[in-house]
Amino acid sequence: MERDSQPTPNTVVTLTLDTNLLLEYWKEQDRASVIEALLSLADSGEVELAVTARIREDIPRPPFANRLNELSTLHISEIGTIARFGYWLLDGNHHFGHKEFFDFSDEITTMLEKSGVKHRLPDWRDWDHLHVHWGLKRDIFLTWDKPLLSISNKLKTRFGINVVTPEAYLASRV
Repeated sequence: MERDSQPTPNTVVTLTLDTNLLLEYWKEQDRASVIEALLSLADSGEVELAVTARIREDIPRPPFANRLNELSTLHISEIGTIARFGYWLLDGNHHFGHKEFFDFSDEITTMLEKSGVKHRLPDWRDWDHLHVHWGLKRDIFLTWDKPLLSISNKLKTRFGINVVTPEAYLASRV
């Protein structure tokens, strides 16, 4: 089910951030300046930044779990996640998944396992981030996660999901 996920002119681009971007920023690591550039774009209203609520399973403990409550001060919204037994909160922020997306994630995981891939596979949290991003028709998913980047062409072809590094997105704006 492909859909056009390119923003139309004069619309705000919706960017979904993978967890690794915020951790890089909060830990003040080498690529923190890349995230600062994205935050500046959000501050000026040029982009809308979001993370999925599944970030709370990616970052379950302090000190960084406490920082999740500060997302709005960075102009980052927290969008929902896929409802899963054992992880479902009664906060109205969960979405039911789409069978075709679950089937696709199973298909890709099986294919990568059979190929003897050297890097780790996307885990259920990665799939949930992408699933909600797609379900909410957001424009671009930003990550440094190599397993997700390695399947970016398949995600684009099958679902129209644009998965790129933050650097690639920023370079495309020039």
